[in-house]
Amino acid sequence: AHRLYKSAKLWSLYLDLEESLGTLETTRAAYDAAIELKVATPQMLLNYAALLEERRYFEEAFRVYERGVAIFSFPHVRDIWLAYLSKFTARYGGKKLERARDLYEQACAAVPVGSDDAKTFFLRYAALEEEHGLLRHAMSVYDRATRAVAPGDRYAVYLQYLQRAEEAYGATHTRPIFEAAIEAGLPGPQTAQLCLKYAAMERALGEVDRARAILVHASQFCDPRVSNKFWEQWREFELAHGNPETFKDMMRIRHSVEAQFSQATFVAGGDAGGG
Repeated sequence: AHRLYKSAKLWSLYLDLEESLGTLETTRAAYDAAIELKVATPQMLLNYAALLEERRYFEEAFRVYERGVAIFSFPHVRDIWLAYLSKFTARYGGKKLERARDLYEQACAAVPVGSDDAKTFFLRYAALEEEHGLLRHAMSVYDRATRAVAPGDRYAVYLQYLQRAEEAYGATHTRPIFEAAIEAGLPGPQTAQLCLKYAAMERALGEVDRARAILVHASQFCDPRVSNKFWEQWREFELAHGNPETFKDMMRIRHSVEAQFSQATFVAGGDAGGG
């Protein structure tokens, strides 16, 4: 009998029955009992909150979400947090900003660093600040996101951060973000792409020497045998802004980089052959 009492499947059937045939009071009592007995699943809590929202008991629905985020952890709590945050901001917008911030801080602290879920929560938090809060706060959230998200999401987060910073504060304010992104240990092709964007920005500002230094830095990631686009862009840059000396420097760097990549390929092939 005790096992039946603790069966989530049976409780789910019972709750469905209460929602169909019972009153709001008996249904709430059933949900509360399931939570007390620790048989409630994340889906049950979502259903309970939805029931209260339908009856316009919004604050009580939020209290159900509160119970849910206290009981469950990631990844199981993900949908409860997403529902809670979206319903709260849909209801209050910027009217209860401090409370919304507290909720996002809790969610971002709970989501595991480097997990696939981190990007969703940090970017939604930044969007809240952009829409209802302070741009300065949004920038801070983007900055934190670059370190918190999954490795595969970092490049996309940096691109969004750069775009928002430029829209809000102008191109020169993106410099420290570009510098951090380039030093962040992203895969070579992504770092090279960021360098090209950074160099294009400096070039547009008339900062030719700065743009050239960035291209020199990017060259180490660009094997001329496969990264033809990069070397074409640098060549075009030197034809527009350089002189015979800087053009020769570019060609020298190109040969040096090609030699390094050829050597690396040769060594890797030798290791594979020697296995």
